[in-house]
Order: sequence, then C-alpha cells, then structure tokens
Amino acid sequence: MTNQPIDRFKSQVLLILSEIPKGECIAYGELAKLAGFPGYARQVGQLMKNLPKDTKLPWHRVVNAQRRISFAENTDGYLRQKERLEQEGWLIVGTRLTNHTPPSRQKPEQSQ
Repeated sequence: MTNQPIDRFKSQVLLILSEIPKGECIAYGELAKLAGFPGYARQVGQLMKNLPKDTKLPWHRVVNAQRRISFAENTDGYLRQKERLEQEGWLIVGTRLTNHTPPSRQKPEQSQ
C-alpha cells in the first residue's frame, strides 16, 4: 500500500474500533472487512500493537478469530487486555474468551 491507501486503512480501522460498544468484541479479520480491507487481519493486528499505551481507543475489544487474546499468556499485553475484558464482563480461561455477562447483569453467587 502507498501512503494514501495506508492512511485510509488506518483511519477506517480506527473509526470502526472507536465505535465498538463496551462489552462487545470483534476479530481482527472482521474489523478489517468492516473497514473495507478484507484479508488485512494481520495489518489490523499490527496497527493495534502499535497504538500508544495511553490510547483511549478500545483496542482490548479486538481478539483473534478463535475468540482468543493474541498476546502470549502472562505477558504485559495479555494481562492488560485480560483485565480490561474482565472489567467488561468477559470470563477468560487461558487466552480464550469463554463467557460474557455485562457487569450490570452479573448474577450474585448463589450459596447452596
């Protein structure tokens, strides 16, 4: 891609990323397709990886096609993404997102 298509790619991906609602997740490939660049999942991943650490964009809501966190388990990136997803009601086992209950709808633990 030349500079103009790269700028368009970045702006489209970041625009769609900014609109992902709290508690929702999207795969890298889905995000690329919605941005008008099907087949650019890896480039979306690189863009997410290179965002500033203090970004307000919800980068943590982007996972791989297997509904897994792509960072290696227990790395800084993994722990940051896991924490943010858990705050939004996701249950994560290893790197896999297994269940989602919005924080406002979480059921209290039942005693037996």
